[in-house]
Amino acid sequence: MPSIEVAATVAEALHIEARTYVVVDLLRATTTIATLFAAGLRELVAVSEIERAREWARREGCLLFGEVGGLPPPGFDYGNSPVEADAAPVRDGRAVLFTTNGTAALCALAGRGSVMAGALANLDAVAREAAAFGEVAIVCAGEAGGRRFALEDFAAAGVIARRVEEHLPGARPGDGALLAMRCAPEVEELARASAHGRAMAALGFEGDISFALRADTSRAVPAISEWGAGWARLVDRRTA
Repeated sequence: MPSIEVAATVAEALHIEARTYVVVDLLRATTTIATLFAAGLRELVAVSEIERAREWARREGCLLFGEVGGLPPPGFDYGNSPVEADAAPVRDGRAVLFTTNGTAALCALAGRGSVMAGALANLDAVAREAAAFGEVAIVCAGEAGGRRFALEDFAAAGVIARRVEEHLPGARPGDGALLAMRCAPEVEELARASAHGRAMAALGFEGDISFALRADTSRAVPAISEWGAGWARLVDRRTA
């Protein structure tokens, strides 16, 4: 039977069997990823360790995106910012991304069926693609390396779950999905009120928050095509 689950943390997701997993890090990794592919990026490598990111970008001559504590680390070309990603010169290029939570979540789930990066930015595109698999798990990247609940990711997962349900008639939402879907109408309020939302605003990233809350700015379906220990390569499934 078609099903929709929402995992509040990556640790929880590892106990869910599904045919496809949609990783959500609303503020900001998966929004940045969807935006980079919308801007014409050909390939992105998500990594779970900062030094691996630096080494990979140096070896491959890629642009390096990312953050530690919300801010771009020394030597990075760009931060983990969808506003920056939207204007970055990435068409037909490659990039490397390291973030505190989002890239770790993608790497942790690599190899468990189809794994995609989802956000409000690519809401309909990723929901349609996920629905085609029938058994969908939407995974909140969360905080503390995927061990702690993040309200903004949970509410955004509820919005995606609702859209998947529209494209998957007869699907049975699990309890986590039902709760997240109840949060969906308040996604903007909850994202701004969340601990991470407040932290991003305090750092001056109000523009990124507003960008992340806009639906369907990207038609990209970033999906893991190859992976190894601590890294995952993503391509846009629409054009791969």
